[in-house]
Amino acid sequence: MDSYTLIFDPNLEKEDKDAFFEKLDPAPNQKIPFNDLSLSDYSSEDDLLLWINDQQGQELIQKLDENSPAIHFLPHPELTLLARSFGVPNSKEAAFIAFKEQEKTPPYDLLSINDQLCLNSLVIGESLSVLYDSIQKGFFKNIADRFSRFKKLFQKVKLRKYKITYGDDESAKTLEIAAMGILAVSHCESNLIFKRVIKDSGLNEGLLHVIILAPKSLFSIIQFGMQNLFFPVKGSAIPDFLSYISTKKLTIESEEEFGYALDGKEEKSNQLELEIRSEKVKIQTYFESTKENESQKKELNLKALPTGKLREELTRGYLPWVRHATYDEFKELFTLLRQNSQTTSNYLVLMALSTLIATFGLFANSTPVVIGAMILAPLMAPIISLAMGALRQDGLLVKNSLITIFWGVLIGLIFAMLITLITPLHSMNSEIQSRIRPNLLDLGIAIVSGVAGAFAYSKEEIAKTLAGVAISVALVPPLAVAGIGLGWGDWNVFWGAFLLLGTNLAGIVMAASLTFLLLGFSPFQLAKKGLLISVGILVLVTAPLIFSFRNMVLENRLIQELGGKEIPHGLMRDVKVIGLNPVRLSVTILSKKPLDENDFREIKKEIEDVIQQPTELELTLGVEVFD
Repeated sequence: MDSYTLIFDPNLEKEDKDAFFEKLDPAPNQKIPFNDLSLSDYSSEDDLLLWINDQQGQELIQKLDENSPAIHFLPHPELTLLARSFGVPNSKEAAFIAFKEQEKTPPYDLLSINDQLCLNSLVIGESLSVLYDSIQKGFFKNIADRFSRFKKLFQKVKLRKYKITYGDDESAKTLEIAAMGILAVSHCESNLIFKRVIKDSGLNEGLLHVIILAPKSLFSIIQFGMQNLFFPVKGSAIPDFLSYISTKKLTIESEEEFGYALDGKEEKSNQLELEIRSEKVKIQTYFESTKENESQKKELNLKALPTGKLREELTRGYLPWVRHATYDEFKELFTLLRQNSQTTSNYLVLMALSTLIATFGLFANSTPVVIGAMILAPLMAPIISLAMGALRQDGLLVKNSLITIFWGVLIGLIFAMLITLITPLHSMNSEIQSRIRPNLLDLGIAIVSGVAGAFAYSKEEIAKTLAGVAISVALVPPLAVAGIGLGWGDWNVFWGAFLLLGTNLAGIVMAASLTFLLLGFSPFQLAKKGLLISVGILVLVTAPLIFSFRNMVLENRLIQELGGKEIPHGLMRDVKVIGLNPVRLSVTILSKKPLDENDFREIKKEIEDVIQQPTELELTLGVEVFD
């Protein structure tokens, strides 16, 4: 700009003004204090460079019209709202260079809300304003500040009913929704939260931009808050609970009066009318892109907004920690689970084949083969159906699921027993031994499998990848081992494997029921009885597991105490615990010389001195030979 007038705040320090004035090249035609400014002295062809504060700037913008001069802001100690709105650089030198390089100042869209000028943003909703204000800073000076703001997201949040009408009068659309809060701006580029989540939107489009936050759980708010407060990523995926509208006109109504903040000033109303003013004014913006362009997306995620029954449910009380399942989600899942609870020929055939594969894999001591059987097994379906039936006290679903599980288990036992009877093998390999001594670790696996199975069934997009695996890992191998125990006539093997089978079944049903409850597929009052029964059965099963886990810990301790230990007669290796009552050990002694019977007695005494208890010992002697 070769010709311009500088308007400055008369309250600025004289030394600061004089020092800056000397740097201006080209120099202004005039330097006028703000109090002496008269817009009527200038035409639309003139340019005013403003070194003023927010209050003065807002006062000036209120007077602008299409015939007013173009205005350009310089950073000022008290220019915060307008600096954020127009992207004014922190450096006066940088702002002055951008001012000089701009050939023509394009028209600027002004947002009007109930006939009041909105220069930055409209914020509706107290909870939303906490999140929004923190993002507006762009970054935080220290972690403590971030954490203090993040904690506010855990406060009780209540959704409010809103009626939103947008579009032209002839083709207006209406939404009756529940929302935590609403954000509105005239330019996406002037607001950090819009820039981060809304892509392909430019400046001066003649449209206002609105974001509606309608989370269905506190967890979704916390996740969104962490992403934007701690790990902000520009252009990251828009969350499901965030909806976006760009339009020329929009009305927000509510039956009850609601609070809102217009450019930071808090007020209350039960109706707000938002529109882009038809009058265009010339205000320079300092954003990276100032080209007029058409927004590619006018609406996003509007179908995800809570309406109808879900709207009524979410506005009855405070927002739950986890989201409630929608009516459609519940209907689809319940229909699927009813189908899965039925005993079909396909189910029985797959059950028989998976058990056959698992049994052959166990005899072959082949982990890959056993895994193949796990993937093929169909037991996930009826057990997840049982979990839902127990949760919702649905007698028919529970009955059908139990019958289907019973036939699946019976088929598995029969086919595993038949393979055992015709196989001339009677050896306890590692694959079989690992499934006849269940403990608390196996219960943990069952619980995680139950959570994974229920979560997979409730999410259609991942059901195909998790549904067949989560349960099979826990159930098919012990079922086959129980059948092997019957074929051998070894009741210790049978009961050990069957206990693992029962442990997994109880843990999975309880965990899946609880997962469905947290996902909102049943109210707690209805689910309470089923959960108590599931937990009771789980407690009964847990008792022997605690004893088994205690033995496992004792065995591990003995192995740690003796394995690799040097005693006068040699080095102990390959320590195995055969029994605990009394203690029976299998130990290999690596000695430098041959040992006799007296040495063996001394070795037994030396081991008993280490573990402080009587021991029955099986010794294997290894003698080092030197050339």
